[in-house]
Formats: sequence, C-alpha cells, structure tokens
Amino acid sequence: MYAPDQLDLAILAEMEEDARISVSELARRLDSPNSTIRDRIRNLQENGVILGYRTIIDPAKLGLGIKAIVHATRDQTVSLEDLRSEPVEFDEVTTVQLVTGETDELITVYASSVDHLKDIIYNKVGTLPGVTRSNTAIVLEEKQYSLIRRFFAGSKAGSKAGNK
Repeated sequence: MYAPDQLDLAILAEMEEDARISVSELARRLDSPNSTIRDRIRNLQENGVILGYRTIIDPAKLGLGIKAIVHATRDQTVSLEDLRSEPVEFDEVTTVQLVTGETDELITVYASSVDHLKDIIYNKVGTLPGVTRSNTAIVLEEKQYSLIRRFFAGSKAGSKAGNK
C-alpha cells in the first residue's frame, strides 16, 4: 500500500476539487516548487493512487433526468462473471456494484422518462438470468464529498490545502 505524505495529501485534496488545476497553480497554493509538484503527481499516478481524470457530465442536460439504482437479487446459479458483465450490456447502465447482504448487485441506470425507466426495470434488468427480486430507488438528490478532506481532515490536506 502506498503511504502518501502531507504534501501528497494536499495535492490530492486540491486535485479532487479540480482535476484541471495546473501544476503552477498547485505549486503556488502549496508553496512548493513546480518541479516538486510535477514529480509528486507523476509518482501518485505511477503508484496507482491517481487512477485517471474524467469529465463530469450533467445527464439531465442530455435528456436523462432520472437516475435510479436497481437493487437486484439473483439465484446462486448465476456466475460471478455474469453478475459483473451482463447489466453493462444495457446502454442505460453506468455502474454495477456487487454487494453483500440481501441484494447481490446495485445497478445504476439513467432514463429519460418514467416510461423509459419502466422499460429498463422490466424489459432489461428484469430479464437478466436468475433475477429473483428487484427493487428500484430513484435518486432525488446527490452530493459528492471529498475523500481526502474527509479521511485526512487533520492533515495538511484538510487545513492548508484550502478548506474552502
């Protein structure tokens, strides 16, 4: 396991808020040389701490105003590989999480309307092999929280790196 130091945590906290922040701006905020920040980011990437960068898209602006999480339970004859891969075949599915408890998987879907969601639930997820039960929850509101600032709040990442 990689053990980040205070500067690594501060870099991660800033980048978690804005992945497009420039190295020079990070260096300025963290009072460190550009080369140090650049090298630290490269090291975090090489050690698999930073897995990638992505654009956050507003699904509602694309006509997908309903986000729902389908809790699906399947019988034990369904293989682990099928649990992982089958729901992904549907365009509306963005995430599949295998979980413990009464539910086997949480399938996150986006729909353009209630009728579209009904089609996803009954004609797609409901037809997956071995589905014995499903329950759907529509997401009313979502708030993301900073991993670094929450878990390392007492560190430099939680203080100097800009509790905004």
